[in-house]
Amino acid sequence: MPSAALCNETATEMLRKLLASPLMHKNGSETGIIDSLFNATTTERRYLCRNPTVSEFAYIFTEIHWNCPSVLYPSYTPTTHPTESEQFSSTPILNVNSADKIFLSTIFFFVGIIGFFGNLMTAAVIYRTPKLQTQTNYFLASLAISDLLLIMVGVPFDLVSLWRESKAPAIIGYCESTSTAISWFTFSSILVIMGLTAERLVAICYPFSLKSWFTKRTVIYVIIAIWVLSFFPSVYIGLQFKQVATDFCGKIHLVELGYGSCDFVGWNFAYTFEVMLLLTFVLPIAFILYCYVRILKTLNLMTSTQTVHHPVANQTSDSSATTPTIKQNFLHIHQRQCGPAMSEKAQKVVIKMLVTISVVFFICYLPYHVERLIVWYSNESCEQSIICLLLYPITGLLQYISATLNPIIYNLMSYRFRTAFRLLLKRLFLPNRTKGGTTDHASIPLHL
Repeated sequence: MPSAALCNETATEMLRKLLASPLMHKNGSETGIIDSLFNATTTERRYLCRNPTVSEFAYIFTEIHWNCPSVLYPSYTPTTHPTESEQFSSTPILNVNSADKIFLSTIFFFVGIIGFFGNLMTAAVIYRTPKLQTQTNYFLASLAISDLLLIMVGVPFDLVSLWRESKAPAIIGYCESTSTAISWFTFSSILVIMGLTAERLVAICYPFSLKSWFTKRTVIYVIIAIWVLSFFPSVYIGLQFKQVATDFCGKIHLVELGYGSCDFVGWNFAYTFEVMLLLTFVLPIAFILYCYVRILKTLNLMTSTQTVHHPVANQTSDSSATTPTIKQNFLHIHQRQCGPAMSEKAQKVVIKMLVTISVVFFICYLPYHVERLIVWYSNESCEQSIICLLLYPITGLLQYISATLNPIIYNLMSYRFRTAFRLLLKRLFLPNRTKGGTTDHASIPLHL
């Protein structure tokens, strides 16, 4: 609550003048703003907000309502702050009943539980299985950790928002800390997926000249750098989220803890969401698409090259003196090509899995960016936009579905992961049937 100097005769006089201001209707009749807005529907108020006087009235009235309530409500006491229903606040245009809340909560709960244990198991499997500790799987472990943390923070945040009707708890720093964490884990996931793609590009397209760039030690440093680099912009963005309320013209106002919803208040930059869309969605997609096109071209070239060389092994020689040598050479060629052929098959399985992960990730995050752009260009708050209110729970749920699907994708597309998952589950729930880690490790195949 601001000092008493802000709640003086100036605020009272300003409010009196605004209430007395006339407003010209379409039919030419003139009436006071207070009469025009009283009992007006949300659509009618939205139309009236095009008038600068009405917009100014909404802003000042709401500021006085939250900062100097004693001016509007003589019976006000610090323990009984007037609710938004006592003023000309934006009326919710989409009500969610208890049955809908229970249904959504059930979906969030099951998605959260599956995603939590799935990603926890993924990280544990890679940690407990030396044969799975490759450069690619280090990135997958980091992705599993970021997905795990996103679910741990994001699912409770959305459930609290759902049951409190978007009102944040009266906890200092609640909006800032949760927004920072969610942004951090999301940015980390994006960068990890890009790192995964770059590692596969180097391993397949530059196996000799650049392979040293992605040693196991280097990959660990890259992952640490990703988490550190993604933290700083996340903090900056997270600090821009505050507990706010909106007036009926859609302008936001900082309010006391426990009375508003978490919303973005910073950056007067006109193209904030366009820049965010470019940096966190368009450019990563372009980079990943470029890398996989290069990778597929290289794999196709490897396949065509091996197809041309295979018939050489069927050649014979008329010279009996040289026959053993020739056969030995052909046998040597055949043995050398069997390794790369199997390696190429494994590479294709890995690429299919990583492409699937990337596609699922960006498809699930596309509605989020669409929602933000719709709200931004409609000049409405989310409480006033039916599209935003419908998309908000869907976009949040899709983010957690993306995080939940990754462990399922690993098990469906990788025989090694599937085997390691099964062995870890046996160690956890049937410890008497396992005879130590050596047997388990030996049971895991070398190829996907």
